[in-house]
Amino acid sequence: MLFIHGVPIEYTGSRKADQLVRNLKKFVAPDVSILESDSAIKNFVENAGTSFPMFLGFGVNDSLIAEYGRKYKKRAWFAVAKDFSEDVMVAYEFDKVPALVAIHPKYKEQSLFYGPFEENFLEDFVRQSLLPLVVPINTETIKMLNDDQRKVVLTILEDDSDENSTQLVKILRSAASANRDLVFGYVGIKQWDEFVETFDVSKSSQLPKLLVWDRNEEYELVSTVSSVINSIF
Repeated sequence: MLFIHGVPIEYTGSRKADQLVRNLKKFVAPDVSILESDSAIKNFVENAGTSFPMFLGFGVNDSLIAEYGRKYKKRAWFAVAKDFSEDVMVAYEFDKVPALVAIHPKYKEQSLFYGPFEENFLEDFVRQSLLPLVVPINTETIKMLNDDQRKVVLTILEDDSDENSTQLVKILRSAASANRDLVFGYVGIKQWDEFVETFDVSKSSQLPKLLVWDRNEEYELVSTVSSVINSIF
């Protein structure tokens, strides 16, 4: 249990020193930071680091995202830029306002939302963008799926770090971008064999395999990776 400004907050994150410091810095930050200049934007992004995704609003009323800044405080950075130059627009690849940019520094991913900023559209974008387009499944990222109700399109590889796997992940990223109602993930049996074996897949299995998983015990095995990608597109 942590106390932030006298308010008790349950902490279930890492106890490793570097990760603990990053999490504490996130907890004491404002729900939504207000940025008044290009230099303030630059400093915010640099200080945020790469551990959490960030949402930068340009020409967006901070009251529109305040709710999500509170709701997802433990999982992402939120900020609204009140004043910015055309150089910033070029850097973050938007050409009109209001615009909300979601950034995953760790995965070098960026997505853009122009609205509408009402009803469930904004929340859907924020919720779906909390995860990268394609999630590398490991003991840390598996926890990130707990608050997401979407089904997972999971690709099981022999080794997620080899060149063939890297190329396949690029293809999956394109599929994920066109199908935000699903979570796309991948895992290497070399990296996490105990997890992979829960799907009746072993080192002797023909890989890669792809399955649709509801994150409980139910999953549907697809015969080949290419068949599901073709059906998605």
